[in-house]
Amino acid sequence: MSSDQESASRWLGKKMIEAKGPYIIASVFTIVSAGCFVVFCWYLSEFAASWLNEGLVLPNLLLYASAFLTGRYIFAHFASQCNYNAGNIIVSRIKKQIYPVLLNNSQLDSTSSALYVTRISDDLKPFFAFFIPYSVATVVVSTLLLAVSFWVEKWVAVILLVSLLVIPMQMAVIGVGAEALHKKHVNLFLKYSAVFYNRLQTIAEIVNLDNFKVQYRFLSGKSKELNKATTSVMRVAVLSSAVLELFVTICIAAIAIYLGMSLLGIMPGPNYGKGYDFRTALFLLTLTPYFFFYLRKFVSAYHDRNRALASAELLMPILNEEIAPPLADTNEMINNFEIKSLNFTYPDSPVKVLHDIHLRLPMKGLVLVKGISGSGKSTLLKICAGSLFARDGTVSVNGKDNTWSHQWLKANSSYMNQFPFIFDGTLRYNVFLEKEADKHDRYPEFLDKILIKKEEGWQTGLSHNGKQLSGGEKQLVTLARMMLHPRPVVILDEPTANLDADTIEIILPQIVKLAEERLVIVASHEKMFDAVADTILNLNWGEQMKYA
Repeated sequence: MSSDQESASRWLGKKMIEAKGPYIIASVFTIVSAGCFVVFCWYLSEFAASWLNEGLVLPNLLLYASAFLTGRYIFAHFASQCNYNAGNIIVSRIKKQIYPVLLNNSQLDSTSSALYVTRISDDLKPFFAFFIPYSVATVVVSTLLLAVSFWVEKWVAVILLVSLLVIPMQMAVIGVGAEALHKKHVNLFLKYSAVFYNRLQTIAEIVNLDNFKVQYRFLSGKSKELNKATTSVMRVAVLSSAVLELFVTICIAAIAIYLGMSLLGIMPGPNYGKGYDFRTALFLLTLTPYFFFYLRKFVSAYHDRNRALASAELLMPILNEEIAPPLADTNEMINNFEIKSLNFTYPDSPVKVLHDIHLRLPMKGLVLVKGISGSGKSTLLKICAGSLFARDGTVSVNGKDNTWSHQWLKANSSYMNQFPFIFDGTLRYNVFLEKEADKHDRYPEFLDKILIKKEEGWQTGLSHNGKQLSGGEKQLVTLARMMLHPRPVVILDEPTANLDADTIEIILPQIVKLAEERLVIVASHEKMFDAVADTILNLNWGEQMKYA
């Protein structure tokens, strides 16, 4: 195991401490559940032996067995819930920790950042919610059943102990190659997701330029490569399951043969078949498959460990990044805002998204950024919002350097992209926010278009990023929020993209009014902005075509 993997393992281990309470409770429930199953096996074997040997049907024994079997599933369910909650707690805290870091990270685009918060972080949940609980359950349940087996018949316990040692070693050998495959798969997914998203955004231009077949072949090749990596991961998972089932089958067969031959007197030596009968043999045979129950789950979840290690190695460098301390003078008023010789390239990409951009922005007024999809409009807006850091060229506020200006823009700009974010809460909270909730009688009139459709009005509950609202309604809510909580720089990325013509006629004057008191930067295809913009920047594949 490499040092990187060891550090990733330690990092994952430290995160477990954050949910030690649920884990401890889950372990207690697991032990009680296993104890219930042992008692169930004892009563069931006694019932079966009495029936088969003596012809006696004792329903009370069957009733006791049923009660303990029910208890086994009830306590196992409680244990599962505690473990799942532990996984949710740990992953949610990781997301809360990584989200602000990604906002300050200038090396990742928005698609990659979203994948880190969703796919990459979520890959950790099965590790904390399944792999760790199953590994703990394998240890505690196996220890309990081994103790019972040694007490009843030591040779059965010896067979179980050998299997307990051999199977995890076999899985560890398989896991060495699986970790590398998972890391490659995650990296490809992260890389190609951004590629697929970019092509999806520029599909109209691709068709217009009659470049569809070329792009299709390109994406088809990337898709096949990603599918090949996925298939490799699945092959390892199938291999590990097949190896497990082979060893389990051999172990159970060995125990069954030993018990059968002992009962038949074929193996009568001093340690074979001494002191136990048909009932004991049934008890051990019933107990043996349960010995492998959590071990099976542990092995089936082993790929979750490999996937978590791959994700941890991606997350750790980002979380360990040093964030520049906040500026003491972020309240300084804006006097000038200038961009000179700006070039921007995303990491691991040879293509310049922006090339030699020059722009002097007014202290207030409306700046329109135009261009086809993929021309660099959104990237420029994110630089102006402080989300991306310019390393090649100058982005200066009040004549200060890029670092100071970057932090100032982050603190003093409000940004609305094409897919606005909606908080979980009421409509009122999303518009006014908690500190302004008492001002609900003053709001932009265009919100009436939403209020008249909602029976609960301001108390309408919104969740899952506002799935209760249409795309246009989300933009209206976000725009109203920006107007009620203004900052010196307002940045709008396609603010009218999901709106009908009537709503656009209502929104446009509001944006113009907003630009009377502050700097408003808009990226849009809407021609109505041309007539009201104070400054227009026309981009074509990152090149500055027109500057006014």
